[in-house]
Amino acid sequence: MKKALLLAIVTFAIAAQQMNAQVFVQDKTTSSNSGSSGDIRFGAKAGLNISTFINKDYFDVTPKAGGFVGGLVEIPITDEIYAQPELLVSIQGANIGPGDLNLVYVHVPLMGKYHITDEIAAEFGPQLSFVLNDNASDYVNNGAELKTNTLQVALNFGGGYRLNDNIYFQARFSLGMTKTVVDSTVKNGILQIGAAYIF
Repeated sequence: MKKALLLAIVTFAIAAQQMNAQVFVQDKTTSSNSGSSGDIRFGAKAGLNISTFINKDYFDVTPKAGGFVGGLVEIPITDEIYAQPELLVSIQGANIGPGDLNLVYVHVPLMGKYHITDEIAAEFGPQLSFVLNDNASDYVNNGAELKTNTLQVALNFGGGYRLNDNIYFQARFSLGMTKTVVDSTVKNGILQIGAAYIF
């Protein structure tokens, strides 16, 4: 798991460095302004999670509040369409009756963003997630300790509002496609509300 997580972080860092170099070349050869449709831009984002488990294994699941923080790269494809890879650390989970099941993830969303207007955008894309930490071993299901899947996959969809050239508000739902807990039907369901500052 640690090797996979390290690979994801290194890949994101190398891609960001290469894109930064590309922006430097563009700046020397063009006179485009910051924030114009041809610029690759970097940003930081943070916000609130409301997470739960979508399942049939635990009947008394209630949502849990958490948060996320991380970075993004905004890559223009056309004037309206952007690719937006992200790297986020997320604290989430749910109340499963005996107590809270707490999960800490590194999420790597690979989002596509379509600007319906200059301000309003729709977002969609897959997400890889790596478990950094959890308290699953504190709980028992059918006589065995709970165990989380190290690598998980989700589909994200939502939208955003660009207040100005730098500030972007975002709401997103993440639907787990793989099991959160081994030997169960538990999958993550997460509502994210946050904001990004794009440099």
